[in-house]
Parts: sequence; structure tokens; C-alpha cells
Amino acid sequence: AGLFNIGGEGQAYIGGLGIGLAMLALDGFLPFFMLLPVSILAGALFGAGWAFVPAYLQAYRGSHIVITTIMFNFIAAALMVYLMVNVLIEPGNMSPESREFDSSAWLPFMHEVFAWFGVKITRSPLNISIFWAAICCVLVWAYLWKTRWGYELRSVGHNEKAAIYAGVNPKRVVVITMCLSGALAGFVGVNEIVGVHHKLLLDFHLG
Repeated sequence: AGLFNIGGEGQAYIGGLGIGLAMLALDGFLPFFMLLPVSILAGALFGAGWAFVPAYLQAYRGSHIVITTIMFNFIAAALMVYLMVNVLIEPGNMSPESREFDSSAWLPFMHEVFAWFGVKITRSPLNISIFWAAICCVLVWAYLWKTRWGYELRSVGHNEKAAIYAGVNPKRVVVITMCLSGALAGFVGVNEIVGVHHKLLLDFHLG
């Protein structure tokens, strides 16, 4: 679409926040097969929501998307520091971390999955979120190349004036594209929060 989303870091951070909040609220009530889609949905909504404001500013106010998304990375970092130090920290814990989620919210590690079938592989942080990543690749491909919305997205990226002539609304495309990008970034939290750390903590997205 001709956009540069430099805010993926902040969107991943806030997406993880959404996932953490959902797990802290529901891990004692829902089973794993319900918590997994809840975590995916929470990551998508919070990541997309964090991308929406820069997208709106670009589309309707002319603010450059690169500048606003970079600024939102710093805002996300400041917000997370405040929440983890003052609001979500586990009582009695000196480290700015939430309580650990119930084990029903944990994603199985791949070495555990292979062990179910009698195959031993090296222990690592790799977990079943890799399957969701693969599904997302297919969904993005299908969206871009097999749907009307994907055609509109690509047409705006190739030639915005021609897209307008063809009846495409570039402002709407910009907002939708950035929200989709933010949702995908938010899925970082599915891997890191419920797949690796099993708690909400600072700087889980680094690296």
C-alpha cells in the first residue's frame, strides 16, 4: 500500500499488553481451547488499536506515518513502564512483572509436542505459535491476491491517483492496512506472553 509501519515494536508491545490483561482476567475460568483464541483476538485488537491513531492521522490529517509510528513506540514503552510498575505488578514482587498465568493459558512448547509422539528434540522457547504464524502467512497472501480489498490495497500502493479514478478510497485503505499490520504485530505477544514467559513483563518484545 506504499506505507512504512515503523511502529511494529509499539504495536507488538501493546498487543502483548492486551493478551496479558485477558489472561490475567480469564485464566482461572476458561480452558486452554478457549483461552488460545481469546489471546489471539486480544493481541489483534490491541495491536490494531495502537496502529489506528497513526493511520487516521496519516489518512485524514496528513501526518507522516513514519514519524507518528516512531513516536507511538516511545509512548507504548512509557505506558508499559507505568502499568507494570504501578498497576499490574505482582504484590510483593520487586521485579515489574505480573503474576504467572495459570498453566491452562500456556502454549505447549514444540519439544513437548514432539514428546507426545515419542520424538525427542532440543528444548527451546519454540512453541505452537509457529503454526499460527504460518496460518497468518497464508491469510495475508489470500487477502492481498485473492480478495477485492487486497486489490484495492495494491492499487493504492502502485498509483494512488489511478486508484481514486477506479473508485477506491485511499484513506480507508490506509486505515485498514495499518490496522491489519498492527494486528499482525500484536501477535508477537501470543508467542512471547502465553508461549514463552507465561506472564506480563517489561521489554518482552525486544530482539
